[in-house]
Amino acid sequence: MSGEILIVLRIAHIIAGTLWVGAAVSYFFFVEPTVKLLGGGGPKFMQGFMEKRRYPLYMNISSAITIVAGALLYWNTSGNLQSVWIQTRPGLGFTVGSIIAILGYLIGFFMIRPRAQRLAKLGQTIGMAGGPPTPEQSAEMQMIDQQMKTVERVEVILLVIALLLMATARYW
Repeated sequence: MSGEILIVLRIAHIIAGTLWVGAAVSYFFFVEPTVKLLGGGGPKFMQGFMEKRRYPLYMNISSAITIVAGALLYWNTSGNLQSVWIQTRPGLGFTVGSIIAILGYLIGFFMIRPRAQRLAKLGQTIGMAGGPPTPEQSAEMQMIDQQMKTVERVEVILLVIALLLMATARYW
């Protein structure tokens, strides 16, 4: 690959990765706890955040750009996946960081996304009914909320570890 393409890929990878990890950390530590503090206004805020501000789309785009640009950089830097490079200390750092980042992406896409969609649908149903949620709806919301909190914690930890590995691997 030409030097110009590598520079563009590196810039895309670093900016998109920073946005992806930063958004996940900000959501986990600031947005989600604030929504809980809002009480009855929380669901309305979340609906606007998810639907009007398109947070899930933002996360999908930033994570996809990070992974695609990272994969192309990895392919180039590793000499088309030469095991000699992969077994070096920087190679191991980038390899482990890549695997952890992809695992974080998969957790977000296959575990967080469906739960968030279910919560949104449940919120719409409750909103259309015009009253408070039924006991069954409240129980389901609490169950999904607890599952998401656990999965989000794992995802944030994985993404931060991947970020640290990627940022330091070349110096190992």
